[in-house]
Amino acid sequence: MDLQHRTAALHQQAHVSIFENSPDCVKILDLDGNLLSMNTNGQCVMEIDDFGAVCGELWPSLWPADTRAEVHRAMEVARSGSIGQFQAFCPTAKGTPKWWDVVVSPLLGSDGTLQGLVSISRDITEHRQAAERERHLASRLRFALETAHYGEWDFDEARTQFHFNRQFALCFALPDMQQQCTFEQLLQQVHADDRAMLATAIAAARHEARELDLELRVPTPQSATTSVRWLHLRGNRYLQADHNSRNSSLTGLVSDITGRMLSTEALRQAYRLEQESVSVLEREVSRLAQDQERMWRLSTSIMLAANFENRIISVNPAWGVVLGYDAAQAPGLDFLTLVHPDDRAATVAEVARLAKGLTTLGFENRYRHADGSYRNISWSAVPDSGQMHAVGRDITEEKQAAEALRRTEQALRQSQKLESIGKLTGGVAHDFNNVLQIITGNLQLLQLRLGDQPDIRKRLDAAEQAVDRGGKLAAQLLAFARRQPLKPMVTDLRKLIDSMDDMLRRAIGESVEVALSVEAGLWHTLVDPNQLENVLLNLAINARDAMQGQGRLTIELSNAELDTVFCQQHQELQPGQYVRLAVSDTGCGIAPDVVTHIFEPFFTTKPEGEGTGLGLSMAYGFVKQSGGHIQVYSEIGHGTTFKLYLPRSHANADSVQMAQQGPVSGGSETILVVEDDLHVQDTVVALLRDLGYTVLKANDAQSALSIVQSGMAIDLLFTDVVMPGELRSPELARQATAALPGLAVLFTSGYTQNAFIHAGRLEPGVELLSKPYRREDLANKLRQLLDRRQ
Repeated sequence: MDLQHRTAALHQQAHVSIFENSPDCVKILDLDGNLLSMNTNGQCVMEIDDFGAVCGELWPSLWPADTRAEVHRAMEVARSGSIGQFQAFCPTAKGTPKWWDVVVSPLLGSDGTLQGLVSISRDITEHRQAAERERHLASRLRFALETAHYGEWDFDEARTQFHFNRQFALCFALPDMQQQCTFEQLLQQVHADDRAMLATAIAAARHEARELDLELRVPTPQSATTSVRWLHLRGNRYLQADHNSRNSSLTGLVSDITGRMLSTEALRQAYRLEQESVSVLEREVSRLAQDQERMWRLSTSIMLAANFENRIISVNPAWGVVLGYDAAQAPGLDFLTLVHPDDRAATVAEVARLAKGLTTLGFENRYRHADGSYRNISWSAVPDSGQMHAVGRDITEEKQAAEALRRTEQALRQSQKLESIGKLTGGVAHDFNNVLQIITGNLQLLQLRLGDQPDIRKRLDAAEQAVDRGGKLAAQLLAFARRQPLKPMVTDLRKLIDSMDDMLRRAIGESVEVALSVEAGLWHTLVDPNQLENVLLNLAINARDAMQGQGRLTIELSNAELDTVFCQQHQELQPGQYVRLAVSDTGCGIAPDVVTHIFEPFFTTKPEGEGTGLGLSMAYGFVKQSGGHIQVYSEIGHGTTFKLYLPRSHANADSVQMAQQGPVSGGSETILVVEDDLHVQDTVVALLRDLGYTVLKANDAQSALSIVQSGMAIDLLFTDVVMPGELRSPELARQATAALPGLAVLFTSGYTQNAFIHAGRLEPGVELLSKPYRREDLANKLRQLLDRRQ
């Protein structure tokens, strides 16, 4: 074999040896970027167990999507005959995160033509991690310097400029936000007698590489206690990375030593005057020690040292202030015994992080106070020499304030929701109740005309029952939206429930036992008794259904004092005295996921067609509109209890006027009907004339006022509340009663639009007959008002 062939063979062997033995990942690619070969060490570095699985793959596709553009650019550079290079992140085949320094070179054939590409990837993960650690250490150093009140500075010799942090600016009385200044600007901040000394020291440090170490003065404002501030300035000259003496800088620290200088001067004066330098020094040292001790004692944050076995080594007195324990007994205590059970796992994990050398910032957990309550503590901690040093700040009140804000925002959203529902419900109720009034009025007129025809009367009765259900639905919607017109009275709930005894027993059946428990000295409450009867009846019927018609229904009445803590947890509830009405059953109970929804409108657990889902939402709206609160307690298989809290009244109970019983009676008086809906007007006029009254009618308030002012004799004004035109119904009533003293006024409406309602209650003296009403209701109300007028 001739020399040329032997040389070529040796080159070939050398290339193979370099390829196989390279510690880096060496890959051979074709010109399209397909992976053809990879050295053994490269497969180990990339954690590839089976090269055949990736052989032939397009090399850029093995990189993360956000890096592929860089890979393609490097390949394009190599295909052009140059060297492509980039650094990027890419996990190994087994998912190990790695950073790579990649070089892509052209692979030339023996004839000099481009045959393929060679990629060499070097693992630089440790190098990047080291750089990241250096940045982290530099950040911690800056934090330590700022905490220790050291000013950091750097003097750029090329531009003769100082660059510095905030503490440096404070020391030299520079603007707080300024971060750089010229050397001349800095000199102007120094005491005139020390400027030459500073200039000389800076020059020596620059040109003779001397260490900078001097004490100088800075003038203070006239309002300060001393005329100058003493500073200790230290620094060294450093060459930059290229070791070029022209690229150098001075770097150093500055600290305020005014206290030390004043103390030293005081010692000197004391020595000169009293020759008691030793005793003066002892007193000064004692004072400094006392200052440090005072800071330890007066800190409002807990300061503690502990080992990594969770044993406390020492704590400051704030331990007792925040948690109520004796700080002297804390050493040796396992602090995990005080941590809330739900927070212990997270606390153990955080201690493990500290044991690995990591720091803790803003870690929160709950510690048990000596009184049994828990305090929220925010911790910052660092490890040091087998211990951890931690500072804990009590953030309980901050958390409570945030929770109070959350509840306030929730209440605002609920109020906005109720306002929207109220507007929608009010508009629907007004028109819907007018329609129901037309239907029920004409049904009753038909009954009077048709006489005793059983088949027809049965159908008319069914229609009237449907009207009643429609009216109740509208009333329940208004109750949930807190828009129903309440007429609260000072009520003795025991007498009210006693009067309902027969009605309750008929509603729930004989198989349900009813028990009433009343606390002695029961207070009176201010509530609409008629609406409360509806609520209590609804709760009793629900209890009957939950007990499947058999069980025990218990009604309890008692006095209750609601404190601030309870009321803060329930929006719209004020602390004070309430009467508590509890209704309990022995039924099947309510599941926890259902309890949270039971007061929502149209939510029902009953089969389709057996409930509207408005009964409990009506009860909720009524209690809230009455200034009270309602709660539910339930357990599956053990029954349910509803507790209603109604505000106490100190007045004597009002007498509840019972509805008139017996046959319907009319009269011969003159009634002025004011109704803008002509169909409703026609029906009402027919009902009144059928009762024997003389009827005048008007389509709006202005027309009605003209009739009143004409001098005609009128005994009662019967007017709808919501009327078209500029003259409103309340003003019509005021002017009519002024023109006709003794005139009785009865309002009617399907929805009053707050015309006579304030804080959910009818104005005193206002008489309202809500639509839809029956002929009997209308006749009884008219006779009641006309008889009272006489």
